[in-house]
Amino acid sequence: MKICVIGLGYIGLPTALLLAKNGHTVTGVDVNKEIVESLNNGEVHIDEPKLKELLEETLGKNFKASISRRLFSVIRSYV
Repeated sequence: MKICVIGLGYIGLPTALLLAKNGHTVTGVDVNKEIVESLNNGEVHIDEPKLKELLEETLGKNFKASISRRLFSVIRSYV
């Protein structure tokens, strides 16, 4: 299943990565360009146990981060 998670904070990022780990194709969208860039470079901005490992496991396979200005094009690709 393709899933779009809006907001990559304390709730959205762990949720997105767990969904990706379980085989779903997930695009995480956020308004903060620095967060999106750091995630796509394999760095997490939240101190949460095992989160970095989840990102490393899913990044480029089932998970990618995107900036919000592309939100509508991301959503359209899921329809």
